[in-house]
Amino acid sequence: MRLQVIKRDSSVEDFDQDKIARVVTAAGLKPSEGLDLAIRIGQWVQILEKSQITTYALREKIIEELQKVNPTVTQFYSQYEKQKDASS
Repeated sequence: MRLQVIKRDSSVEDFDQDKIARVVTAAGLKPSEGLDLAIRIGQWVQILEKSQITTYALREKIIEELQKVNPTVTQFYSQYEKQKDASS
């Protein structure tokens, strides 16, 4: 099943596990940690068996998983997302 992500502006795009890996790596995770986290998120969305998910739900799950791996990176990621929200 192809998962669609509903963005803040109501636009829709395909779920991209690689995008998650890039963002959390940019926030400070090692590339291998970023890939592992992105894989876990991908597995989680498959378990949901939904055709659509909001960016908010994805963000919350990413923060939950980041917290387990590296709390400091969680703060950087959260700040980055808040800046994106403020500029939208």
